[in-house]
Amino acid sequence: MFDNIKHNIPSITIALGYFVYILLIIQTTFSIAALWMMFVVYVWLLSAICLGKYTFNSFLYIVCSSGIALSVAFFFLQGVEELPFPEGALMFHADGIAKAFFLFFVCTVPMIIMKFHNNKRCQLSKKENKEQEAWEQASPEDIRSGNYERL
Repeated sequence: MFDNIKHNIPSITIALGYFVYILLIIQTTFSIAALWMMFVVYVWLLSAICLGKYTFNSFLYIVCSSGIALSVAFFFLQGVEELPFPEGALMFHADGIAKAFFLFFVCTVPMIIMKFHNNKRCQLSKKENKEQEAWEQASPEDIRSGNYERL
């Protein structure tokens, strides 16, 4: 049982870290929550490397999802302001919205590029497999009889 828990430590670290991040956003300032998020990513990285669970794709997902969480929090903290009068009115700040969307853009582009690159690699490998499957290897009988096509 301990072995199963040991291999899930990186996932547990991220889940608990995101939970504490949400609590920090609610209770304290954005800067403390952002520092906490960076700390959690480093702890996840160290635990994943030590336990042999590290892959570049998982690291990219963790960094990008953390950045997206930061950009959403930044949007609501700096881009939107609730006004007291009229009741329920909202004021949008272009500066905060622009910074939040820039952070969102920077954090989503690596995932999009990775997905596109992986799809392209899969398509190329499928084409190679189809080309290999289209040709079959000549059997010894074909070679003796001369019924084969040379490349």
